[in-house]
Amino acid sequence: MTYIADSCHYLDRRWDPSGSLPGTVVAPIMFHSILKGSNTNDDPSAINFVQFQEIIRQAEKFGFETVTTEELLAFLQENARIPPRSMILILDDRKPGTAEDYFLPENQEHNWTTTLAWIALSDTDQRPGRLVDESLWDWIERINDTGYFDVQSHGLNHIYLNEDMPEEIVREEIEESVPILKEHFGNTPIAYIWPGGNYTAFGIQVAHEAGFKLGFTIWARGPLQFNWIPQGEEERAFNDPLMLLPRYWSTAAILNLEQAAEIGDAAREFAKLSYAAEASWYTQNCSGELPPLDEVFK
Repeated sequence: MTYIADSCHYLDRRWDPSGSLPGTVVAPIMFHSILKGSNTNDDPSAINFVQFQEIIRQAEKFGFETVTTEELLAFLQENARIPPRSMILILDDRKPGTAEDYFLPENQEHNWTTTLAWIALSDTDQRPGRLVDESLWDWIERINDTGYFDVQSHGLNHIYLNEDMPEEIVREEIEESVPILKEHFGNTPIAYIWPGGNYTAFGIQVAHEAGFKLGFTIWARGPLQFNWIPQGEEERAFNDPLMLLPRYWSTAAILNLEQAAEIGDAAREFAKLSYAAEASWYTQNCSGELPPLDEVFK
């Protein structure tokens, strides 16, 4: 689904040599539990450490690098330059142990970041952390201080929204997560990761009012491109693609990363073939000229 109404602006940013190359893709990947070793259980959202390592190897093989939510927003809005094969790794729920044990070593080795979808429950002040005399807040703040994480909102109480929910509950769940996360991490969150993937028209409205610029579902629709968000009929009905971004499941990420790389390559070649027609249209309708193709792909 496209989302930029001004075609001149879109083409100007699409072919700007300082921006991302045509064919740049972002693969959002959703993680939940990571089991030790090669262990398995009945949780369909869980992977084990062996599978996690294979996802990392696959990402390395195809040249993927991570982006933060801020970098993703700049790319989606203005085609700001990011790696041609990008991914955003999102760890749902309050999982500081998983973040520290599994993601932090990979982040440090590859200079990557992981986005933490954090539930802003106020009672976490009383829950123990990993170190002596450390609360859960102390734990996650210590991890965040490494600079390898990007904390965003997963709601106040991790409530699954529905159309019959009272408006005050929806507002509390979305709005009241913001000051708590800002207090503990210093930054105002810009992404709302919908708990359970549940969203409503009113919930999307409230998220905008609370200052959120991006939202993530649990639909695995494909990689993101500038001015193109792959969506199903369920999401298209809301006509707000940046608030309903898709995510791959970690259980299928190995195949999905290869598919994302292929989609990006195909989009790049198609862009080259389309350049002459787009440049001609731009000259006729936008009072200017696009830069030469070889300047874009230099």
